[in-house]
Amino acid sequence: MFRYSCDILDTTSYLTYCGYMDISLPAIEAFIDTLIAEKFSATPLDDATRADIKRELTDRLNQYLTLRTIEMVSSANPEAVTQLADLIKTNPSPEQVNAFISNYVKEPDILVSQIFADFKRLYIGEEKKAN
Repeated sequence: MFRYSCDILDTTSYLTYCGYMDISLPAIEAFIDTLIAEKFSATPLDDATRADIKRELTDRLNQYLTLRTIEMVSSANPEAVTQLADLIKTNPSPEQVNAFISNYVKEPDILVSQIFADFKRLYIGEEKKAN
C-alpha cells in the first residue's frame, strides 16, 4: 500500500491511495531501487546510506505523486481541490478516494507512467547537472 502525503492540503492528514492507480509498494520500491542504481552506478553505497537515500527518495516521489494528482484534479475542476481536502480530513477509504479521483482522472495508467517518467528525468537530471 502506498501513502500519498497531503501536506499541501492538511499537514495532519494522509491519504491512503493504492487501488485506483494500482501503485503497489513493491512497484514503488522497485522503481526507487532502479533510480538509485542508475544514479549511483559509479559510486558504491553502504547499506545505511542506501537506506537513507531510499527513504528520502520515496518521500520525494510520494510528494511528487500527490502534487501531480492535485494538479490533475484542479485542472479538471478547480473547486475539486477543496472537495478533495475535505474528503481527506474524513480519513476516507481507498474506495472513496478512488471514486472521487476517477471523476477527474480518466486515464490513470497513462498519468502514472508519465509521473514516474517525469520524476526519473528530474531525479537523474539533477545528478547530471551537479556534475
